Amino acid sequence: MLSKKLVYLFAVISLSGWLVSSLLIVLDNRNEKQYINEKITENAFNIVHQALQDKKNDAEIVAQMQEWFEKGWTAQTASITTICDNNRRKLNQILSSDSIAIVCRLRI
Repeated sequence: MLSKKLVYLFAVISLSGWLVSSLLIVLDNRNEKQYINEKITENAFNIVHQALQDKKNDAEIVAQMQEWFEKGWTAQTASITTICDNNRRKLNQILSSDSIAIVCRLRI
C-alpha cells in the first residue's frame, strides 16, 4: 500500500498538469481571437483602402464613404462595418480618430 505522502504527491502532480494545460488553453484561445480579428479586417481594409486611393484628406474620404452608404454600395459599406466592429485601429492608417468616429457612425 502507498504511503499518504506518496498519494498526495501523485495527486498534486496530476492536478498541476491539469492546471497548466488549462492555462495554456486559455492563453492560446486569447491569442487566436486577436489573430482572427486582425485577419477579418485585413481584406475589408484592402477593399476600402483601394477604393479611396485617390482621396487626399479626411473630408474627401468621409464624403466618399457617405456616398457609399447613400447609394448602398455593399462591398465598401460591409467592409467599413466589419472594420468598425472588429478593429477600428486599422483605419488609423488612412483617417484621424475624429473621422473614424464619424465614419463608424454612418453605418447606424
